[in-house]
Amino acid sequence: MGQRIVDAHMHLFTKQSNEFPRGVHELYGEELTAHVEDYLPIADQCGVEHSVLVSLDDHDEYIASVLDRYPGRFSAVAVMDVGAEDPRADLLRRLEMLPLVGFRVWTLGANESLEIPPSYLHLLEAMQERGIAAWFYSDELQQRALASVVERFPELTIMLNHLGFCQSGFECDEWGRPRISTKIPPDSFATVQRLAQHENVAVMFSGQYAFSKTDYPYPDLQETGRMLLEAFGPERLVWASDWPWISEVPGYRALLDLVPKQLPGISPSELSQVMGGNAQRLLGIEVQGQ
Repeated sequence: MGQRIVDAHMHLFTKQSNEFPRGVHELYGEELTAHVEDYLPIADQCGVEHSVLVSLDDHDEYIASVLDRYPGRFSAVAVMDVGAEDPRADLLRRLEMLPLVGFRVWTLGANESLEIPPSYLHLLEAMQERGIAAWFYSDELQQRALASVVERFPELTIMLNHLGFCQSGFECDEWGRPRISTKIPPDSFATVQRLAQHENVAVMFSGQYAFSKTDYPYPDLQETGRMLLEAFGPERLVWASDWPWISEVPGYRALLDLVPKQLPGISPSELSQVMGGNAQRLLGIEVQGQ
């Protein structure tokens, strides 16, 4: 493909154990694994040179072991502990274990008036100060609250996960993947377009398999992709695989070819930005060998 490829959002984990504790969930049962040794040969074969590894939950032990064993090959995103009384302290605790490029934000604690409690504003401020991106994936209310405060944090990179769609619950399909029932585009898309007006907000080109009502290459999402490209431009659209959920269907190689299939008018230089250049610039990632 001619460009340096960065997978900007994927997961690795091992079975639940005392050494590597993690939550147990419908999506990832106690014995389920997605080991680094499973991922790397496929990623290397596909020319992916760097990957952003996102924790499943607020346990980071396996991710820390992967970063230690493969220095420079991965970057890390920790996941908010929604039960923490002090979200900022939760972030700082995670930084003691991992050098983070992002912190996945499930909630801003906002109420119906879109008022965000000071504790969550302190979290966003701490992230801005430390150059840690807000990996944002929440419900429609919290997304609207984010749009109401984004101007207060102009130096905070905000990465809207999975096309900017909102969390709305899911079921597991026959392949063990999350399936999320939603309109295409969702009602919340107007909020995404508002957020796109801010230069520090980017969106992840990923998760199509979970939302689409059609098979790969998900033609029912092509117009949504076009609108995202128009709103964010090629410089704030970031490709990601969401491995391992896509490992069997449609497969990792297929995801690498999805951007030009969904965005047929994209130029080679713009494609290079989406497939890796934007992740490097927005997250401060240095790909080895450059």
